[in-house]
Amino acid sequence: MTKVPHIFSHTHALRLLISRELSSRYKGTILGIFWLFLQPLMMVVVYSFVFSVIMKVRIPGMENSYHFALYLMAAMMPFFAFQEAILAASNSLFAGSSLLHKSTLPAVLIPLVPMLSTVVTELIALVIIVIATFLLLEQVSWYLLLLPVLVLIRLCLSLAIGYMVATLSVFIQDLRQALGLLLTMLMFLTPILYPVSMIPAQFLPMNNLNPLYHLLDAYRAVILRGELPDIGLVYVAGFAVVLLFIGVYFFQKSIARAKDFV
Repeated sequence: MTKVPHIFSHTHALRLLISRELSSRYKGTILGIFWLFLQPLMMVVVYSFVFSVIMKVRIPGMENSYHFALYLMAAMMPFFAFQEAILAASNSLFAGSSLLHKSTLPAVLIPLVPMLSTVVTELIALVIIVIATFLLLEQVSWYLLLLPVLVLIRLCLSLAIGYMVATLSVFIQDLRQALGLLLTMLMFLTPILYPVSMIPAQFLPMNNLNPLYHLLDAYRAVILRGELPDIGLVYVAGFAVVLLFIGVYFFQKSIARAKDFV
């Protein structure tokens, strides 16, 4: 397994690759890198207008007309970052095949670059959501200082699954096509668009095993409820770390064979 110090010795190359990854998305556009800020900002505005002004959606305990829109965004933005990381990882070895074959960089860095770039987009989105929460709900909490910890846990979970998906996508071509559907199913099965109180009692045990439920609820706890996340976050953190070791180990064991297919 690639050692952490070995990866840290390539931090300069990693920064350059992440910068190139982000800038390449908006190459040729007029606004360029400003799209990183504009996209989450427009989503907050649109969601607030649709759900709060037009549909006037309310859920118990959230009476403010803008609360439901922020309730959605506080969980959807981290989920979108998770989804983006997994999808990027699934295509990373194909997109980075030249680096994989010709570069001296460790192969483990190739899926890492697009997955790390999701941290930048997620942090920008979270800052916009926190500002919107302050302006629309007039609330802010010291528990917001826990957001970097939540982003780190989200990243570990993304890396854990992403490393496995990266090589599996090489051997199972259909996986890349199926991932979008699987992640959409996961979004609807996780209490993102609805509160956990709407889940029938017989399905609650399964929901409690879903690490994304506890993680996304932790985001809502610190942003919207101004409280400490529940103990489920400890379960998610432990699960993410263990799965990350498994994911990296699987990647290292299968990458030599995967090179023959990309």
